[in-house]
Parts: sequence; C-alpha cells; structure tokens
Amino acid sequence: MTLRVAWLDDLPHQGRALVRLSGPDARRFLQGTVSADVERLAEGTAVAGALLTVKGKLVTELVVLCASADAIDLLLPRDIADETVALLDRHIVMDDVVVARDPDSVAAIVWDEDEPEVAPTIAVRTLATRHPLPGWLVVGTPATLKAALADAEPVDADTFERARVESATPGWRRELVPGFFPPEVGYVYGVAYDKGCYLGQEPLARIHARGQVNRVMVQVVAEAAVEVPAALRAPERDDAGTWTTAVALDSGACGLAIVRRDFARPGVVLRTADDRAVRVVSGPLGDDPGVRPR
Repeated sequence: MTLRVAWLDDLPHQGRALVRLSGPDARRFLQGTVSADVERLAEGTAVAGALLTVKGKLVTELVVLCASADAIDLLLPRDIADETVALLDRHIVMDDVVVARDPDSVAAIVWDEDEPEVAPTIAVRTLATRHPLPGWLVVGTPATLKAALADAEPVDADTFERARVESATPGWRRELVPGFFPPEVGYVYGVAYDKGCYLGQEPLARIHARGQVNRVMVQVVAEAAVEVPAALRAPERDDAGTWTTAVALDSGACGLAIVRRDFARPGVVLRTADDRAVRVVSGPLGDDPGVRPR
C-alpha cells in the first residue's frame, strides 16, 4: 500500500474552511440553495456542488458532507468562505438554520496508489469524494489528522496538479472562476440536473434541455513551458480560449484549458501570445451532455 496525502491548506488555492449548517431545516434549506443533491447524500460520502447566482453563474464551488440528521457540513474555498457564509445567512428567512464556521478543522485528500477504490483504514472521518480530487476526503483537527496520517506520503503542489489534470478535475481560481456556468469550466459533476429547484437552477436547466455552452474544458500539451493563465488564439479567432492549469513535463508541459467549443477536438493546435504551439488532446471534459442528441 502506498498511501498519499495532499494537505489542502498547503496547496495553492486549495485551502478549505469547514462550515456547519445545523437545525431542523438545514438539509431542506441547503437542498434549495446549492446545486448538489443534498437529499441523496449518504453517510461516508461527500458530494461536489456549487453556490450559483440567479443566472446560474458560479459564485463558489463547495463540497457537501453529511454530519448528522439535522446538520450538514460544507467545505468551502478558504478565500471566499466569509463571503459565502454571509450570502447563505442572507438566504435564510423563515428557515430554522444556524450557519457557523469550525475554526479547528482542516481537510486533506488521501488515496492509495495501488488500490485507489479501497477506503484507507485510518481512525479519522473519511469520505469518498470526486472533488477537489478523486480520492478520500479526511476532516479533523490538525493534530488528529497528522497522527492518523503519520505514515502517509505527502504530495507537493506539482503532484497534486498533475493528478488534477489527469483526472480532468477543475481547480478553484484556475478553471473554477466566479462568473462562469459550471459546464463551461468542467464542473458538470457538481450539478444535479434531476433534483428540484435551487438557486440558479433554471438557466442550467435551459442549457441542459435546449442548448449548449460555447466554452468547455479540455486537456492540452505544449513542447515548452507556459506560464498560466495564458491567452490562446487560433488563425480564425484571437480569443480561442485560456490555458488555466499547467504542469511541467520532461519536455514541455501539460494542463487544462478553457476553449471555444469549435476548438475542443484532439489535434487542434492553438497558440499563446508569444506564439508557442499548444495542442488540444481531448474533447470537452465535464461538459453538459444535454438531453437531446447532438
């Protein structure tokens, strides 16, 4: 067994704040507020979601954790946690819900290189997760987690980013930027299309039923290092997209980019502002498949 651990607070843009919603209306309130299906949340699992504007645009990504029958935990990006808590508070009108930050808890992602589908046997709260990286989410006080994961091998930022790229997982402040629709930034797995109404649901439902977004996430490679974010252009269009995550290779770099749908095909070559070639190596990732054949 090769157990690896990514300490989220030590990684760029991955720091997390734990926020608990408690009270008899907590689950119902959250079900009508975020894009994740809170009602289907099972013990021992975590589900990715988002808080959206009324127009369906991203405010923040989040991870929902089952705490108890009348309490739900949220893992929020630390840099927007205070703003998100204030926004949630404003949406609580007649509901019996209390929102409070837990200042003592931190989070990490663990995975077994040899058996990635098997839950690690560790004496801390462990939940299967797709976000912010496929693996097992562990939550607790720093001392508790450090003791439980003393034998795990810590990964650095480059290793974490490489795992994100390989698993097509969009990252906060990289691909997941406020103001975009989730399917534009590879985050369809953070949207439950078959649940009831929630904040921002109608625009996403219309896209799902009748249309498609014009921008999508793809994997890209280049033969030289690229500093991101990097604007991408095509011969027929100057604003072809943006390279958002880059990981160094022995020769060049790989990563994730948000590009116009017309260029989301393996083999398409785009160029940076300094004329470096960037090759698209995937179709759309985390895109909304819609309900109509295309």
